[in-house]
Amino acid sequence: MSRGFILVEASIAYIVLALALVSLMPLFVLSVRANKNAERVAVATHLSTELLEEVRMRRFGESSPVPPKPVLNPGPLGVDAGETASDKATFDDVDDFNAWAESPPSDPVGRPLASFKDYSRTVAVAFVDSGLNAVGGPTHRKRVTVCTTAPQTKPVCLDTLFANR
Repeated sequence: MSRGFILVEASIAYIVLALALVSLMPLFVLSVRANKNAERVAVATHLSTELLEEVRMRRFGESSPVPPKPVLNPGPLGVDAGETASDKATFDDVDDFNAWAESPPSDPVGRPLASFKDYSRTVAVAFVDSGLNAVGGPTHRKRVTVCTTAPQTKPVCLDTLFANR
């Protein structure tokens, strides 16, 4: 008789365990999705940082001397004569990156980063005043915003400020 009770108790225990696992399954799926999303955001942040560092390696403006000194009359934003709008390796100052877009992202010499083919990056450069508000004409401050878009996530955007010093 005690063997019958053990079999019934074991069967009930298996049924309760199965019900608990089935009810927890959506939690496991949600956890996997959240981890995947966090991974995409981390990669997008890294890609934005990498391109921002690439921009940071350039001088403030086209007429910036070496070693750097303040430029009296900063020129307009955008690609200058002798530079190719489709080749960032030809950019020599910060504002050349204005309106730059790449998909997939590429390394500093222009080779596509094949592992990140679903990502895209854009750059916006703007002159800003002392209150960091965008202005239409040249100032001695430039705000650079790099945004990376990943699949199924919001764009990750990073800003930095360049001063004419």
